[in-house]
Amino acid sequence: MPGRNIHADQNGDSITIVHCADVHLETAFTEVRGGARRRAALADAFERVVDLALERRAAALTIGGDLYEAERAGPQTARFVFAQLARFGRPVFVAPGNHDPYSARALYARDDLPANVRVFAEPAWAPYPLTDEVTIYGFGHAPAEPGRPFAGARFERPGTRLALVHGSDEDRCPPGKRPTAPFTLAEIVASGATCALAGHYHGGAVVSDAAGPRLAYPGSPEPIKFGERGSHGALVVTVAGGRVATEPVELARTRLVDLDVSLDDAASEHAVLAALETALTPYDRDDFLRVRLHGTVAPGTRIDRDLIADRFGGSLGALELTDVTVSADYAAIAREPNVRGRAVADLLQQAEDGDEDARAALRYAVAAFAGSELRP
Repeated sequence: MPGRNIHADQNGDSITIVHCADVHLETAFTEVRGGARRRAALADAFERVVDLALERRAAALTIGGDLYEAERAGPQTARFVFAQLARFGRPVFVAPGNHDPYSARALYARDDLPANVRVFAEPAWAPYPLTDEVTIYGFGHAPAEPGRPFAGARFERPGTRLALVHGSDEDRCPPGKRPTAPFTLAEIVASGATCALAGHYHGGAVVSDAAGPRLAYPGSPEPIKFGERGSHGALVVTVAGGRVATEPVELARTRLVDLDVSLDDAASEHAVLAALETALTPYDRDDFLRVRLHGTVAPGTRIDRDLIADRFGGSLGALELTDVTVSADYAAIAREPNVRGRAVADLLQQAEDGDEDARAALRYAVAAFAGSELRP
């Protein structure tokens, strides 16, 4: 509950904090099958975050929002999270995000929240002195849009000032994506914060200047969506002599993989399966794959999705297939009395004369006439 009395231990002249964010417990996962397994992996990853904090003898654990999905989390989620935070035992600071905003219905508002947990429950900065030399300022999300957290903010306590927040660094916001609680590096510096410990972006990143790290995203402990870039884990933050240092620690075990598999010149189902076996060998049960089959196959070559799933799906976390192969009989097309026939005949002759590029050009030409698109 907000306002709990928490005291931290100092370790000589330095203090260690483990920072995490964006665990997204109870995420629905609709991109591929295997959602239940991936949700279990999120819980395992959060347990590893706490293990890391204990291993490094951290004075505090900070959580930069989106620990869970508010719409799906319930009593079971609370029991798991609270058990982990109590297991850590030392101060825990939480800045709720847009997926787990503070409200009377939030898990953070429960009476059984462990006594070592401090939740920043309002969209306004509140200080908490971790030690005589280190202050954590926290900014929490409520259900309403919180605005710009650092606009007009002034942090004036002596020593190192760490700002715990969930929001969008505008310099990293993807084009066309609406920012959440946006801010800039200039706003962080102007506020007087030594460093912002943030959440929201799922790929880990640290932005530094001559004074050291100024903005640190740990990344989600496990990847949440396909296409995410950057590390997935937690940050070990060390404060010594008024300076901040960060160490990224990779914790993810699952991988979300978009894989292109070429079936060029496959003339049988056996050849299709052999190509897939080679392509899928590096992956296992922790890997969730979206596989795109492409290329030009011989006419009548069977691509049986059910057989492929039965043969390979059991050894993977999930396997989703997209088939954009093109079936072509070049000799037959070359005899067509039209533009396609003449183009293919010319390329086929070049290929037979030893032009190595002509066979690739054949595939692109046939795909283009068919209205398909092949990736290089």
